[in-house]
Amino acid sequence: MQLGAHVSAAGGVEQAPPRGREIGCDCIQLFTRNQRTWNAKAVTETEVDAFRRARRDSGITTVMSHGSYLVNPAAPEADKRDRSLANMVDELGRCHRLGIELYNFHPGAHLDSGREAGIARIAQTLDLLCDAHPEATDVTLVLENVAGQGTTLGRTFEELAAIIEQVRQPERFAVCLDTAHAFAAGYALHTEAGWETMLETFERTLGLDRLAAFHVNDSKAPFDSRKDRHALLGRGEIGPDAFIRLVTDPRTRDVPMFLETPAGPEGWALEIAWLRAVAAGDRPPLPQIGEIKSGL
Repeated sequence: MQLGAHVSAAGGVEQAPPRGREIGCDCIQLFTRNQRTWNAKAVTETEVDAFRRARRDSGITTVMSHGSYLVNPAAPEADKRDRSLANMVDELGRCHRLGIELYNFHPGAHLDSGREAGIARIAQTLDLLCDAHPEATDVTLVLENVAGQGTTLGRTFEELAAIIEQVRQPERFAVCLDTAHAFAAGYALHTEAGWETMLETFERTLGLDRLAAFHVNDSKAPFDSRKDRHALLGRGEIGPDAFIRLVTDPRTRDVPMFLETPAGPEGWALEIAWLRAVAAGDRPPLPQIGEIKSGL
């Protein structure tokens, strides 16, 4: 089992692995560049060497990069789509050089141009991304499910499957399942029956072999609300039972799990410890931590 969180890369990407290890992470997620701006400095060989050494020394297993929130591979306007593609090409190149094996991103929004047209544009953009880095097959391109607000695509597993079915190199793609997004999108993972239905639907539409990661978040927003608002584990609308199932179900417990809750590093350490305890069969009380930031 691999448990981790989205840790800060402030001061250099090489700072992320030891920060993760300090709070008990087996795996980490990070930003390899400022996700709030289109411009970013190139990664130097010194930074590449430092990151690879820090990862090795920390013992971190899986690393996933979270892509920029600015990109929209489904954008109807060619210039906006091209700008998104350029950002993603840069990010994939960074992952390849740094030795980061998972690159996670949101599929995008069709902006009232239609679901089918939006899915087709995403697939076309992703084909161009693969063409730009034919050497980067060591990096899995990970589509994240979304809550479904507005015209965003990827709310359902069927939409994610439709994207992957249209790309030319489907073997390069996988899926990250965000628990808060799935709940807000209408997957009733807070109940035992709903959990079973969700995994059965995933297996039927995508195949569990395409499940590369979990974003582990409770939800402030109600079930089927289409709103993306993360909460501390067990203290939101989902509740603790779903997360106990997550780390004990043999279909999911070995998939890398990344916390994005609004707990901050000290809180993540406590949430990771709680998940490890329940995975071992204990039933400790939920950690008493405060919400210190908005989460991702």
